[in-house]
Amino acid sequence: MNVTELAQKLIQFDTITPKGSECLDFIQNYLTDLGFEVTRLPFADVDNLFARKGKNSPHLMYVGHVDVVPTGDGWKHPPFAGTIEDGVLYGRGTVDMKGSIAAFLAALKKYQSNGSISILLTSDEEGPAKNGVVKIIPWLQENNQIPDYALVGEPTSVNQVADTIKNGRRGSISFDITVLGKQGHVAYPQLADNAATPLIEFLNNLKTSLDDGTPDFQPSNLEIVKLNMPNQTYNVICGIAHASVNIRFNTLHSFASLTERIQLAMQKIHEKYQSICFLIKPSQSAEPFISSSAEWVVMVSKAVAEITGISPTCSTSGGTSDARFIQKICPVVELGLCNKTAHHVDEHVSIADLENLQKIYENLLDNLN
Repeated sequence: MNVTELAQKLIQFDTITPKGSECLDFIQNYLTDLGFEVTRLPFADVDNLFARKGKNSPHLMYVGHVDVVPTGDGWKHPPFAGTIEDGVLYGRGTVDMKGSIAAFLAALKKYQSNGSISILLTSDEEGPAKNGVVKIIPWLQENNQIPDYALVGEPTSVNQVADTIKNGRRGSISFDITVLGKQGHVAYPQLADNAATPLIEFLNNLKTSLDDGTPDFQPSNLEIVKLNMPNQTYNVICGIAHASVNIRFNTLHSFASLTERIQLAMQKIHEKYQSICFLIKPSQSAEPFISSSAEWVVMVSKAVAEITGISPTCSTSGGTSDARFIQKICPVVELGLCNKTAHHVDEHVSIADLENLQKIYENLLDNLN
């Protein structure tokens, strides 16, 4: 099967998180035929796959996910059909990230080396990410499978395949905030404590500049993502109010420093509204990081330049990915297709882009020797 046929086949599996077993069965058979030793690593309702060929160094591990986000409505072609029209492949997961997986699988056909290649695939990246790569890392450590380098196939490109690679990622932390006041009649506010009033003031105080960025990272930002007062009528002052915020942050901050920042802001507002109770619950997702090996970034950039003639931009923008787990055990770089239609209705990729990414992956494997 060529890269287009592989991508079509992968798209035709409905793998909305956490589904993925049938797709991984197909990939397992494909890799077994290429001489890979395959291990399945299920955790709870999530299926995962690790496969390796060779025992020597350098050991490169490709990391990806077969799961996809829900389809949404209004597709011009069925989202799991893998339809090709005018040189473009349509389907959920084409760019995020079954197309990338297909390109790497196709590149493996020509791989010949004295080192080793492994591939780690999960069906839990688009979901909670609690039973995928994060659970596999201890298994890799216990079984002497730690790679020298890792490549994550997320859709990093912007206008042209491989014009951008990710050499790091920002961190992410969320806070759920609950304010407890006292319900009452809107005509008698002196007899109530409106929970919404201090919450809105608190959120407004949070929306300040966190920093100006660093040479490797854009400025950190805090966004209000949920706001709710469970009130059913117009003549009742709410006694409870909820909000959630998310912070995407660079290396000038940490989980600890941002939690302290939120707590200090809460203490300041509580001095004004002493009868109000604030409850804050942090939810940690990822610390920021930069690839621990400049050499690996250069190697990936060189492989891109030799095929495309361009030097890719190194970026740390965007959301989180499984790279946040991998970076703890080895240097990691992300390189994949253009991200313009990721998670969109009518997600699609050109056949030419698939073929170009395959060539880049092949060149990277050759240069690794």
